[in-house]
Amino acid sequence: MGILHAIRMQKLVSDARSAHAQGDYSFEASIDIDPRGLARVHNPMKKIRKEIDLVVRSIEAVGWECVGVDQFMYSINMGFVRAG
Repeated sequence: MGILHAIRMQKLVSDARSAHAQGDYSFEASIDIDPRGLARVHNPMKKIRKEIDLVVRSIEAVGWECVGVDQFMYSINMGFVRAG
Protein backbone atom coordinates (compact mmCIF):
# COMPACT_ATOMS: atom_id res chain seq x y z
CA MET A 1 0.00 0.00 0.00
CA GLY A 2 1.48 3.30 -1.04
CA ILE A 3 1.31 6.63 0.73
CA LEU A 4 -1.23 8.03 -1.76
CA HIS A 5 -3.49 5.04 -1.17
CA ALA A 6 -3.29 5.53 2.60
CA ILE A 7 -4.11 9.24 2.27
CA ARG A 8 -7.12 8.52 0.04
CA MET A 9 -8.41 5.86 2.46
CA GLN A 10 -7.96 8.21 5.40
CA LYS A 11 -9.90 10.96 3.59
CA LEU A 12 -12.69 8.54 2.64
CA VAL A 13 -13.09 7.32 6.22
CA SER A 14 -12.89 10.88 7.53
CA ASP A 15 -15.68 11.95 5.14
CA ALA A 16 -17.79 8.98 6.26
CA ARG A 17 -17.21 9.85 9.92
CA SER A 18 -18.17 13.49 9.31
CA ALA A 19 -21.35 12.54 7.43
CA HIS A 20 -22.33 10.18 10.25
CA ALA A 21 -21.70 12.85 12.88
CA GLN A 22 -23.83 15.36 10.93
CA GLY A 23 -26.75 12.95 11.03
CA ASP A 24 -26.82 12.05 7.34
CA TYR A 25 -28.86 8.95 6.51
CA SER A 26 -26.80 7.88 3.51
CA PHE A 27 -23.22 8.07 2.30
CA GLU A 28 -21.70 7.27 -1.07
CA ALA A 29 -18.09 6.31 -1.65
CA SER A 30 -16.30 5.95 -4.95
CA ILE A 31 -12.92 4.52 -5.87
CA ASP A 32 -11.23 4.70 -9.25
CA ILE A 33 -9.44 1.83 -10.92
CA ASP A 34 -6.24 2.47 -12.84
CA PRO A 35 -6.37 0.08 -15.84
CA ARG A 36 -2.67 0.60 -16.55
CA GLY A 37 -1.77 -0.51 -13.03
CA LEU A 38 -3.91 -3.63 -13.35
CA ALA A 39 -2.04 -4.74 -16.46
CA ARG A 40 0.91 -5.68 -14.20
CA VAL A 41 -1.26 -7.64 -11.72
CA HIS A 42 -1.66 -11.40 -12.14
CA ASN A 43 -5.34 -11.50 -11.08
CA PRO A 44 -6.84 -8.00 -11.36
CA MET A 45 -10.39 -8.93 -10.26
CA LYS A 46 -9.06 -10.45 -7.04
CA LYS A 47 -7.18 -7.23 -6.30
CA ILE A 48 -10.28 -5.12 -7.06
CA ARG A 49 -12.49 -7.26 -4.78
CA LYS A 50 -9.88 -7.00 -2.02
CA GLU A 51 -9.86 -3.21 -2.34
CA ILE A 52 -13.68 -3.05 -2.24
CA ASP A 53 -13.71 -5.22 0.89
CA LEU A 54 -11.15 -2.95 2.54
CA VAL A 55 -13.22 0.17 1.82
CA VAL A 56 -16.48 -1.44 2.96
CA ARG A 57 -14.97 -2.73 6.23
CA SER A 58 -13.38 0.65 6.96
CA ILE A 59 -16.58 2.61 6.40
CA GLU A 60 -18.82 0.11 8.18
CA ALA A 61 -16.58 0.45 11.24
CA VAL A 62 -17.63 4.12 11.45
CA GLY A 63 -21.34 3.24 11.70
CA TRP A 64 -22.54 2.69 8.14
CA GLU A 65 -23.94 -0.39 6.40
CA CYS A 66 -23.15 -1.14 2.76
CA VAL A 67 -26.28 -1.51 0.63
CA GLY A 68 -24.83 -1.63 -2.86
CA VAL A 69 -21.68 -1.83 -4.95
CA ASP A 70 -21.85 -0.80 -8.61
CA GLN A 71 -19.22 -0.50 -11.31
CA PHE A 72 -19.20 2.12 -14.03
CA MET A 73 -16.28 1.99 -16.45
CA TYR A 74 -13.20 2.33 -14.22
CA SER A 75 -15.03 3.46 -11.07
CA ILE A 76 -16.57 1.50 -8.23
CA ASN A 77 -19.45 3.24 -6.45
CA MET A 78 -20.60 2.05 -3.03
CA GLY A 79 -23.76 3.12 -1.24
CA PHE A 80 -24.11 3.10 2.54
CA VAL A 81 -26.95 3.79 4.98
CA ARG A 82 -26.83 4.37 8.71
CA ALA A 83 -26.37 1.06 10.54
CA GLY A 84 -28.88 -0.09 13.10
